[in-house]
Amino acid sequence: MIIEAKNITKRYAGTVALHDVDFQIGEGEVLGLIGENGAGKSTLMRILCGIEQPSSGDIYLRGEKVHFADPQEAQAAGIAMIPQEVLLVDELSVVENIFLGHEISSRMGLDKAQMTQAARRILDELECGHIDTARATGSLPKGAQQMIAIARRIMQGGDVFVMDEPTASLTGDETRALFRILEQLKAQGKSSVFISHRLEEMLEICDRIVVLRDGELVGNFPNQQGELRKEELVSAMVGNTVANEFARRVSIPGEVMLELDNLEVLTFQGRKTPPVSLTARAGEVVGITGLAGVGKTELAHVLSGLRAPAGGSMRLKGQPLTLRSPVDALHNKIGLVSEDRRAEGLVLGLSALANMTLTSLRRFVGWTGINRDAERAVGLEMKDKLSMKPEYLSREANFLSGGNQQKVVIIRQLCSQTEVLLLDEPTKGIDIGAKAEVYQLIGELVAEGKSAILFSSEPQEVLGVCDQIYVLASHGVFGPYPRGELDYASLMALEFGTAQSPAVPPETPANREANA
Repeated sequence: MIIEAKNITKRYAGTVALHDVDFQIGEGEVLGLIGENGAGKSTLMRILCGIEQPSSGDIYLRGEKVHFADPQEAQAAGIAMIPQEVLLVDELSVVENIFLGHEISSRMGLDKAQMTQAARRILDELECGHIDTARATGSLPKGAQQMIAIARRIMQGGDVFVMDEPTASLTGDETRALFRILEQLKAQGKSSVFISHRLEEMLEICDRIVVLRDGELVGNFPNQQGELRKEELVSAMVGNTVANEFARRVSIPGEVMLELDNLEVLTFQGRKTPPVSLTARAGEVVGITGLAGVGKTELAHVLSGLRAPAGGSMRLKGQPLTLRSPVDALHNKIGLVSEDRRAEGLVLGLSALANMTLTSLRRFVGWTGINRDAERAVGLEMKDKLSMKPEYLSREANFLSGGNQQKVVIIRQLCSQTEVLLLDEPTKGIDIGAKAEVYQLIGELVAEGKSAILFSSEPQEVLGVCDQIYVLASHGVFGPYPRGELDYASLMALEFGTAQSPAVPPETPANREANA
């Protein structure tokens, strides 16, 4: 074993995050680590990487007891972490980010030519030859940024690579490229810890899968010859098998809430999307899906006032709608749950409760200021909808698990009494149990007469949750497809441009009047 952690316990004020955990990583092993949000996965890895210190327990590296006071000491010992949230400097170029803190110097200063050549080589190995190494990193899509973060860590070297949700922002091709790199590292005798909520990926790439539940190790499964089943992992994670994570009551569509008529959007790469026309009604979930880079997130940003459209028009409850800012969207009761919860959805230094009520404080203002008791009462009511522990309300958002951070962002929209809810990859990086809770909540909201638009790159999610589905592709916009009309294969054919049958013509205000 390259690493052994024995009897690891981690206590926070009022909470035991890890209890007496024994954990091993073998030489040349791809080890999977799973568990529901808050199970202790990230805490355990942060301890192994010197970011946090255990309350008790010991860590052994190749049989020798070690103590890492900080991440630098762990990295010097060959242990490196690629966190779930990409930590890059947006203003720096790709090359500068890859070599940040490890620059190559010559007698004339920085050897930019050598750094560029080395960056190009590692990106090519990751099959990211399309990434411009001179471009500012912040201008690139999230998937490309994730690959740059992975490239940086591999470039810096190490014996153990801890990857926390590395594929959450990646396309299918990028995921395949990462898996090939993991196999190469394994062939070199290097080890990887792969943390993910995508169980199919775990079963494909991992040699062994360890399960944490409520801070305790509850499962250690060898994964060979394809004998391990997803149901076994789910049962170990949650204590019972989730029968249908997509189950929700189908509501009856009501009035038309939001209409898009030939709306055009500029993607982050500067391309204009095909015109988008759709109708979202109260009481239904509209799904918008497509491959990475087709403009899903950019469309969500336009509908929430973060970006201006490049053409076309919008109507809200039959009236023309122009959004100049997110404040305009809030005034029109349109709320966005953004894909990047840390950068765009949360104020990390504020408590979970403060984040929940951030856009609805007017509800709690009295003669003497904010009524904190009323604010907390609403927070307690809302957290029950998504099964959050009460002590999390006072915890800083920065110290919540990814799933609980996502719950906070969703609850904020409930506190704001949003009527049109825009959900951009709402289950990205959260476990199967938390996903089921989010889907159930979406169902409850639309049953109350709200409208939800789900932007998702996960086909099964869109097929399982949505009443109407639109498919965005570089060659056109297809839909609407009612629930049950598309299957996985036909959806993929539309996304990749291999569909044999013509798409259903989109409903627009113009052709609806013509058909009346």
